[in-house]
Amino acid sequence: MEKLYSILKPYDSWWNDEEEEKNLEARKALQEFYAEFKKLKPSKKYERRDVLHMSYIFHLVKIKKALDERKYMRACNELISLMHYEPFLQGRIYYNVLKLLEDEVIQDST
Repeated sequence: MEKLYSILKPYDSWWNDEEEEKNLEARKALQEFYAEFKKLKPSKKYERRDVLHMSYIFHLVKIKKALDERKYMRACNELISLMHYEPFLQGRIYYNVLKLLEDEVIQDST
């Protein structure tokens, strides 16, 4: 997991207030994050850190909104939050994050 953090950390800015070049670098970091994340396997053990089983959805919505607005640095920030607050390798989160990144960052680059 440390490698995933290290990919996103240089672009961790909710404000997304850097120059456009850095924002585009953040997009490339999201693509690299996707490639590394996909190498991991989802956990087989169920884990819940919050009261709500579906609380991770709030993070996914924020990530999707940031990607729709092409605020890639904010998307990095929101992914870091998701990794910190939720059991990130749970299948319910793992597959949704992969699908979101595939649809918004990977497919878009081809």
